[in-house]
Amino acid sequence: MASFPITDDLRLPAEIDASSLTDVPEGPPERVLLTGATGFLGGFLLADLLEATDARIHCLVRADSAAQARERLAGQLRARDVPEHHMSRIDVVPGSLAKPRFGLTDEEFSGLSRGIDVIYHCGAWVNLLASYPILRGCNVSGTLEILRLATRTRRIPVHHISTMGVIPAAREAGTGVSGYCATKWVAEQLVAQAADRGSPTMVHRPGVILADSRTGLVGKSDWFVHLTTASIRAGCAPDHPGLLPVGTVDFTSRAIVDLSLSRRARGQVFHVIDPEPLPFRSYFQGFAAAGVDLPLVPFDTWLERLRDLGGEVPRSTLRLAGETLRQMMPAPGQDTGPTAASAHRAPPVLGPDYFRRMLSFLSRDVMLPAQ
Repeated sequence: MASFPITDDLRLPAEIDASSLTDVPEGPPERVLLTGATGFLGGFLLADLLEATDARIHCLVRADSAAQARERLAGQLRARDVPEHHMSRIDVVPGSLAKPRFGLTDEEFSGLSRGIDVIYHCGAWVNLLASYPILRGCNVSGTLEILRLATRTRRIPVHHISTMGVIPAAREAGTGVSGYCATKWVAEQLVAQAADRGSPTMVHRPGVILADSRTGLVGKSDWFVHLTTASIRAGCAPDHPGLLPVGTVDFTSRAIVDLSLSRRARGQVFHVIDPEPLPFRSYFQGFAAAGVDLPLVPFDTWLERLRDLGGEVPRSTLRLAGETLRQMMPAPGQDTGPTAASAHRAPPVLGPDYFRRMLSFLSRDVMLPAQ
């Protein structure tokens, strides 16, 4: 839980001010900075930006060397079946969100600001169990550095990738929720202040990001994937009344890119989720329809079955199931905030074939025993 005095982080430094700066040139972006490109959603954003624009993509990557960073990015493209010749349009910016100026020199930082037309800030340390102070450096200070870069030389548009988890954080002023959601709520407050000072910003809030609808590809470190595989191993799922704001990763990524390329959407906050929330029960019943014996059992029974698996389920997953999951799922009828944005295209159907593709990927990637 967030116990750090986060009010100290809620004031945007005075020097981050775009009110007197000139705009970047009109038209399609020629040079893009993307953070988080080695992550699950970030990898899809990289692929979709390569497809939807002719821009060069500068990727801020934390790595021991530029060669290692390029190999990680190439792996992201391979996993998404993107032809590797697109690597010729990718430039690596070695650095860390947790460091002032990303660890760049002042001259390099200013040069980067002069050389890009738009920023997609997807990078974050996603850990639902870590405290606010632990995540603050990457998630809060990192966003500050993004806003500093966006106002260093010109008025650079910023697309900030947030989370639906900021809604409960907003109700409690960032306290009483996971440290991760608190850091993302604080980051949004800073982005809003930057907008008030002339920065063209857009905030995109994904919900629970589900597997790729086309291939079944999942984020291997994703908390919800771990709960899913643990449930399948335990042979049961929780009969919980919660509703999940969801979107498949391909739908989420393409919606963000589509919205970002629409100038009419500037300055807005979008919930990048399916129009209708997914009942928690229905998610697991989807696996049952795909051929997995997964009966619904009381929540406490499910937890006990997970504990019975012993070392097959990491302690962090058990803690997520026992603590965080109870808080993250609103009960039916509970307000989930503003209406979700329409994203120019219909979300994929989450039918039996979708769950079969996910199961096939999980089994192929040894995250599950062979079905």
